[in-house]
Amino acid sequence: MHAWPTQTASRRGGIGFKLVFFLALLCAGMALAWMCLLPYAVTRLVRARTGFGIEIRSLYANPFTADLEIRGLVVTNPSSFPRKDFVELREFRARARLFSLCSRRPVIDDAVIDVALICLVKDPHGLINTRAFRDGLIGPASARPPAEAKPEERKFLIKRLQVRFDRLMVADYSRRRPDVREFNLNFSHTYENVTSARQLAVPLGDILSPVAGAIGGILPEAGQALRTAGAAVKETGRKTGEAVKGFFEALEKTLKP
Repeated sequence: MHAWPTQTASRRGGIGFKLVFFLALLCAGMALAWMCLLPYAVTRLVRARTGFGIEIRSLYANPFTADLEIRGLVVTNPSSFPRKDFVELREFRARARLFSLCSRRPVIDDAVIDVALICLVKDPHGLINTRAFRDGLIGPASARPPAEAKPEERKFLIKRLQVRFDRLMVADYSRRRPDVREFNLNFSHTYENVTSARQLAVPLGDILSPVAGAIGGILPEAGQALRTAGAAVKETGRKTGEAVKGFFEALEKTLKP
C-alpha cells in the first residue's frame, strides 16, 4: 500500500540526477569547445586583419572569473619584411576581479608577462613592424576620427605583476648595410601595486642606455627619451619621474604615423 509513493519519488530522484548530470556534461562540453576554438578564432582574426603570422600553444579565458592565460604565443612578420622574428611570448596570465572590470578602476590581483623575444624591424622602405601590426589590427591613425580632446587616463590597479624579458633585437634594413643588434636583457622584476605604465620603466634603468642607441636608429625620439630616462633613473626623486613620463610620451608620439 505504501510502496508506490516511494517508487515514484525514487524515479523522480533518478530523473533529477540524470538531468543534473546531463547539464554538467553539456557545460563541460561547451567549456572544452570554448577552450579549443578560442585560440583558432583569435589567430584567424589576427592573420586576416594584419597579415602577420600567429601561433598560440594554449589560450584560456574564463568569462565567469575574469581569468586569462596565454602560453606559447609567437607572432611573425609578413614575407615583405626581411626578418621573420617579431614577438615570442612564453606566458601571459592575469587574474582580475570580475566586477571591477565594469567599474572605472579595474583591479587585477596577479599578473605575469614572460617575454622571450621582441624584434623591432624596419624594412628597406622604412616601414616598422610594430606600426604595421598596429595599423592592421586597429586601422591607421589617418583613418580614425580625430579625438576632440585628450582622453582621460584610465585608472587601474595591479596588485602584483611579474615581468620577465629575455632578449630584444633591433634590425634596421633601411640602411645600405643592414644593422642588426641583439641584447640579452635577462630582466626579471616583481612589481607591487602598479597604477601607471610609467612605473614599469623605472627598474629598467640599468639596461636602458645600451638599448637606447639601437632603438634610436628606428625610433629617434624614443631613443633620446630612453637615454634621458636611463641617466635620470640613477638618481632619485622628482627628476626620475619626469624622465620616465617623458619617455612614454615620446614613445607614443614616435609610434604615430
